[in-house]
Formats: sequence, C-alpha cells, structure tokens
Amino acid sequence: MAPTADGGTLVNAARRRWLPGGGRFWPRKSRRHPRLAADECARRLRRRSACTLPILLLALAIAPWPAFSHTPSFDEQSLLALLQNSPATSRPVDTVEELVPLLPEELRSNFTFVYKSRSPFRDSISPDYPRVILFTNDARFVLTFTGDERKPGANLLESLSFDAESARFRTRAYLLPAAERSGWKPSPEAANCARCHGADARPIFDAYPLWPGFYGSQLDTFPHDRLGDKEYRDYKKFLAGPAKSGVYRGLIFPAGSAASPYLDPRKFDPNMVEVPSEPLRFLPNTRFGMALTELNRQRIYRKLTEGKDFAANEKPLLAELLQCRSSRAPSMRMVKTITARLRRENTARLVRLGLRPGDPRPDRDDMPELQLATELAQIARVAARAGADMTDWSMAREPGSLAFFDGILSGMYGRRNYYLKEDLIYEMLAHLRAREPAFEKYFSAFNAYDGLGYPFGNRIDVSKALGSCRLLRASERPRDRASAGDAGSNSP
Repeated sequence: MAPTADGGTLVNAARRRWLPGGGRFWPRKSRRHPRLAADECARRLRRRSACTLPILLLALAIAPWPAFSHTPSFDEQSLLALLQNSPATSRPVDTVEELVPLLPEELRSNFTFVYKSRSPFRDSISPDYPRVILFTNDARFVLTFTGDERKPGANLLESLSFDAESARFRTRAYLLPAAERSGWKPSPEAANCARCHGADARPIFDAYPLWPGFYGSQLDTFPHDRLGDKEYRDYKKFLAGPAKSGVYRGLIFPAGSAASPYLDPRKFDPNMVEVPSEPLRFLPNTRFGMALTELNRQRIYRKLTEGKDFAANEKPLLAELLQCRSSRAPSMRMVKTITARLRRENTARLVRLGLRPGDPRPDRDDMPELQLATELAQIARVAARAGADMTDWSMAREPGSLAFFDGILSGMYGRRNYYLKEDLIYEMLAHLRAREPAFEKYFSAFNAYDGLGYPFGNRIDVSKALGSCRLLRASERPRDRASAGDAGSNSP
C-alpha cells in the first residue's frame, strides 16, 4: 500500500478519518496546485478547506459491498454459444429482448445509458429510448444495443472485448435473426467500427467526472441546475415508461436510489459532492471508466513500446516518469502548450454537455487534467523520446485528447505528484521486472479497493518503485546524464 506521511496506509488513513459515515469527494473551491500529501488533503478536507482534484478516496466507505464471483467472466465465446442456442428454447436467440434475461447477472446489473450519441446510430437513440451499455465487473467484455425497435439498429448487438495477451481491444457486431427478417442491414458507415474506435481499437468513453450524452452525465447524478434538472426529468420519464418493457425489462436496477443505477440527486451536495455509504454501487459511469482505464493503460504501454526509440531508451524513460535525480522538468513552453490544449478540450466538452452562455459553470465539471499539465507534459515528452504517437492514447473520441483521469486517489508520494504517470510507471516496471530479476523487489502493487470486492483499482507502490532509480540511472549514457542535470528536490 502507498504510505502516508504518518507511516500508515491510504486505506487505513481513510478509515480512521471517515468512520462513521460515507466518504466524500474533495471540495473544488481552491485553485491551489494538488501537490499535497494524501494525509494533508484529508486533514484539510475535515476543516472544509480544499484539495484540488475531484478524486475518490481509496476506501470510499466501510459498508456492505457486493461480493463478486470468482468464476470466469462472461466473454465473447460465451456470447456466441448463447446466441446459437438459447437455454429457454434450444434455438438461436431471435431478439435482444429475448437475449437480455439470459445474460448473467454480472452483465445485467452493470450498465449505463446513452441518450445522445455521436455513433452512426445516433438517430435511433433518444432520452426515451437510450442506448444500453452492459459491462462485466472488470470491463473486459462490453455489450451494447439500442432500445427503439422501430428504428434502424434494433436487434443489432455490438461488443468490445479485451485480449490481455496482445493488449488489444476487439470489436464485433451481431445481426440477430429478427433484424435479418426485417430486411435491415447496417450501412457501410455503421458497419465500420474503426470509424469511431480507430484502427487500433479502443473504447470511446469520456474521462471522469463528465460524460456528455450519458444519463448521470455529471458525477453519475443529476445536479440541481438547468442541465441536471432537465436530464433528471427525462430519466424519470424513461423509468416510468420504456424502462419497464422491451430490451430494458431484463436489466437489474440496484435498489436504494430513486435514480438507480445512478446516485440519488437528493444525496448530492454541489459544494462537497457527498458520496453515500455504498458509493460505487450507484456510480456506473465511474466504475466503467475505472475498469476501462486499467485495460487501456496496457494498450498504451504496448503502443509506447512500438515507438522506434523505445527499446534503446526504456530505462531512462522510466527514470523520467519516476522523477529520478537525473530527470529534467518539462519546459514552461511545453507546459503552456499542454495547458492551452486542455482548456480547448475542456470548453468543447462543456459545450457537448449543453452548457449555454450565462449558465452557472461549476468548476466540478472541469477536467481534472487542467491541474495536471506538468504531468501530461512529462508523459508527452516520454512518448516523443520513444518515437511513439499519442494521438489515440486517450479513450475520448477526439484525436489527441489529453483526458486520462479515472477518479481514483493515488499517485502522491510526499510532495511529488504521479497522477496519470503512475499508469505508465506500473506497466513499464511490471514488464521490466519480468525480464530483469534485479527490478523484482521494486515492483509492488496494491488494489485501491482491496476487500471491497471490485476487480479494478490496481496501483503501483510508488515508494518501492523509486528504489529502482539507481538501476535506471546506471543505464544512462554519461552525456545523457550530464545534459539532464540534477533535479535536486526530485531525488529519491
């Protein structure tokens, strides 16, 4: 576990400070830089002061948590077998409505809805008939479909699966018999998955805490403002009508929230953003993003290794991410360029949300990455030195997006900030220790939700990883070491 300044762990610190009662997000009123130790943030939060990132505590609450099965998850082969032979009829599954009740509970209870889409089926998706996204607990298998049987796209299944061995996502589509009988077929545009997901397929999903076009688009709930109230009215209308029939009828809505599967807006505090006693249960967009980010970081590492200069610079690149003694800080010019890009992306995302001139603009909706420009500049420089292209690293649809944050509190070591970089550090050190036993003792991982039942949230112990700096620096060429200079305060 990552240590806090008092020698405990982040999980234990969270439990000491937050029992009894639910956890909370950090308030967003301060604009200070987030280079604060985790225990300092917690102390300030108790005084209702500020730490800057809208991040989830590692141990969000100590309350009953779902017990997830350790049996193999439902996957592409499982779906194929089910589609070919329904256990209810011993015949091929005919419609999506027939399929949904046959799916395992894991899929039927992990879902979110899209009411406004940029996909080829956008004209078949609406607040009354949203697109459904089902996912396994670890998001290694995702299944989507539309709900309006009168529109094109009905009875078409689309899947996204992750192959760990190759670190690649795979997209597939299945036209069920009912769709074939209707004479409808997807257009060439709709049939081309790469048009949206890319040639090197990736999920298309915005980063925490904003998901324009999804129900629960702001922090998985419906804030009391013009946008949140309108979205909640639409969602309640959906729950009262279409949600009770058709493809939606077989879904398992968790009990305990009037806005299930999302957070009840009555429990939403716009100043503090309270989390109830079972927070992740009612945060499907957050859960989905956390799980996908963990898979996408494996894909990002693969793409980094495909850079023409990666093999020759692997250890110096890792040393740079760890901020070892020989690492240089990014230039102010590069940080300013990254900041400008983030501001443009943030504005575009708020426009997609539906923000109008004159609307209140709470900074809780801003990209947390706006405060992590230095860290993103370090990642961009590492990618450039490796000869790798970052254009499609993010899961956001926009090419060159810098949205990567998943919402998990981790990555702080003393006053050093490893947010976003920790994902690459995790993958690089994990692969390095597999090849070179000398690095074994410097790789130690922990799960942010250990004991809470969720399979995602695997993080690297930065304090252990920093011990590898000596070995990493030994691999540098003398002239590289001399040109890098001494970062003094960054030395382990």
